Amino acid sequence: HNDKPTAIASSDEQPTRSSSSGTPALATPTASASSPVLTTTTATTTTTASAATNIALHTTTLTPSKNTKKRKLKKKQKDPAIYALRHKIQMCAKHDDLPTALDHYERATSTSSGNTPIELEPQTYYTLLGLCDGTLCKHVEPADNGTARDANEPPSKRTKLHIGTPRHRSESSESNDETTTPPPKIAPISLEERCRHALHLKTQMDLHKIHMHETAYSSLLRTICKMPNCDMDQAEFILNEAENYLTKHHQKRKLRLYACLLHAYAARGNLTRLVVVWKRVLGQTLSLTEPEYAAVMRCATMVGNSDCMRVALSDLAEEVSVPSHDTIDAIREWFRSQYCDIWVQNSKNKGHVLPPVSELDRPLLGPVAGAPTSPSSSPFTISSACTLDPLTGILTSGCLKGHALSPCPLSPSSLHTLQQMNETIVLQGNVPQHADNPYQGGKKGKKKDLNEPMISRRETQWQHFNNWIQQANNNFTIVIDAANVGYYQCNFGTAPKHVDYHQIHWMAKHFVNLGHKVLLVLHQRHFHPNLMPSWAHAVVDQWCTDAERKSDSGIYLYRAHTGTNDDCYWLHAALKRGFGEEGTTDGDDATKRERRCLVVTNDEMRDHHFQMLSQRQFLRWKERHQIHFKFGDWETVPPDTSGRVIRRRI
Repeated sequence: HNDKPTAIASSDEQPTRSSSSGTPALATPTASASSPVLTTTTATTTTTASAATNIALHTTTLTPSKNTKKRKLKKKQKDPAIYALRHKIQMCAKHDDLPTALDHYERATSTSSGNTPIELEPQTYYTLLGLCDGTLCKHVEPADNGTARDANEPPSKRTKLHIGTPRHRSESSESNDETTTPPPKIAPISLEERCRHALHLKTQMDLHKIHMHETAYSSLLRTICKMPNCDMDQAEFILNEAENYLTKHHQKRKLRLYACLLHAYAARGNLTRLVVVWKRVLGQTLSLTEPEYAAVMRCATMVGNSDCMRVALSDLAEEVSVPSHDTIDAIREWFRSQYCDIWVQNSKNKGHVLPPVSELDRPLLGPVAGAPTSPSSSPFTISSACTLDPLTGILTSGCLKGHALSPCPLSPSSLHTLQQMNETIVLQGNVPQHADNPYQGGKKGKKKDLNEPMISRRETQWQHFNNWIQQANNNFTIVIDAANVGYYQCNFGTAPKHVDYHQIHWMAKHFVNLGHKVLLVLHQRHFHPNLMPSWAHAVVDQWCTDAERKSDSGIYLYRAHTGTNDDCYWLHAALKRGFGEEGTTDGDDATKRERRCLVVTNDEMRDHHFQMLSQRQFLRWKERHQIHFKFGDWETVPPDTSGRVIRRRI
């Protein structure tokens, strides 16, 4: 003990702490008068307690705390040779080097010389199938001699494949790799050899019970169908196997699974089997893309089938706004052929049923066969690079100079479908078919979780909007996305947080002066006292919010409620106004043509296109009803009710 102990025996009072060095002493429970008191002094802590308590305290202090969390079990370590083989084949895939990859595969699976074969991973098989297909770096196109494209093409001209980490490499590192490491010279390999190796890999996967996913099946089918004299029955068998597997495991099918067979039948002129594959695509709620339509049209030209050409052209006009040069050449081939003027049905293709063409939901181009003439000449005159007046749609050059292009209006049923889908998105947050998708689309983040009070409030607000539109007699011809107009070029650093109310008013007055009845849709927050400046009241007071009262300025305003998306409101107003009118519009009647309701906005409406099911109809409606705008230099105009004589040019 030290001469001056600093420990204090415990008593009935509260535990005390005393230490010359400032270190707290451990307090113990109160001891009885008869029990001996132990005083322990150390360099750092002094404790006073009974012997029993001291032992208990010592035991408790030294007992380590138990970790209640369970340790994660380590994954079973694989043979390092498996990782080495995976890396070698991936590096071969980087350069599209199929011969070297097959050599690594043969050495790894060989049992000669007492070697133990390596059990390959499923991903390694998938990579080898992709190499046989030749699409890991670039699509393999057959040459005239039946071999694949030149494998020595520089990697810079191919689509790069990410191998390993890091994912984001600097430009300097990529340039150094390409300059210091020349691409390996690869011996060309024929399509027959690629197909043979792909089928061998499929056999080995079946032997080892390795399942193939949709990408692997697509690679295998593409490899088979690229051969000039491939076995189409074998391809059909593999396609049926793929459909059964994907159905069993609830996996989605993609167009690439069927496209290779469709192209193969088109190249052979087998229109009957082509149409069967086409109907299988439509049965999976898929649609053809432009390359498939070009193949169908070339096949129809080969066999001289006007019905197939008519369906393909009608669908192409619905799916593709601007066709490519290859598609234009396919259309020219038909109208220059001997079959465009004769209704020809090839005898071996009689009896097939083409996909139906609905006269209400698609823009029909009319008959694709002309008046009968001599078999060696075509009744059509083809003019290239024609020009037209964008305001009137009248051709200004070509064989039809002076004629106006006919509109392709939406049918009432299509407008009704779009209107119902937009209403469902407003009230329920999404259409039932997209309930599993958590995103809104258009880079607007995830959907909001709706509860019963929110849904009930939305229904009340939506009903109020419909009643307001009905009170206004639903005769608006221009609907303006006021927020989009008001925020135009107002995204600079020192820009105010509120919209430019003058820009909105200028845009509305521009269309009023053209004889339109204008509806502005703007969210309620833009009228909050904390956001709306005092000078804007004079502008907003000119906008009529009472649907039953006639507006002196010809401008009506609807304030979208808090918690709602104002885009859905102006979209619904335009769809509801166009319902029943668009399908009966006569292109030669200017009065009826003005009855269409147009939308003024620069918003591309990607979120609406993403969430809707009838995306083709929505794109066509958007193409025919959207007005893009921009503001130019300042100009002087006659005074209006606001007294301003200077505004920006629209």
